[in-house]
Amino acid sequence: MNKIKHFVSKLLKDYFNEEDKKELINILTLSLEEKVEDLVEQGTPVDEAIKKSIQEFGNTDDILEAYPEKTKRRKKLLNDRKSQFFFSFFGYLLIVGLAIFINLNFLDFFLNFKWFVVVIIGVFFWPLVMLYRFLISKR
Repeated sequence: MNKIKHFVSKLLKDYFNEEDKKELINILTLSLEEKVEDLVEQGTPVDEAIKKSIQEFGNTDDILEAYPEKTKRRKKLLNDRKSQFFFSFFGYLLIVGLAIFINLNFLDFFLNFKWFVVVIIGVFFWPLVMLYRFLISKR
């Protein structure tokens, strides 16, 4: 029955705080285990009964219909992460533009060393990390 608990845990991964999640995982796991037991009593092999129970169970959207506030929180998280990414991207462009401007205008002072390339590479990780956080949240 570890397959069922793993399935339910994965399903609820990003939607509930730890206390609510544990309680809901226990409830849903028990429900699915009872369904598996019923199918086994009807003569279905255990592995097939588990697969059938999981397929009939549905997905996260079906569960979240009972918890509309969790859906709102998830959407807010995605919007926040998207905003953070765009802020970091435009901040990156501003920093890079300023570095290029300073370096090219004061080229004689910097002895023809184009240090803005170091800035471009170094600061690039900021929007890259924000994009990664957004994509992870989207899953």
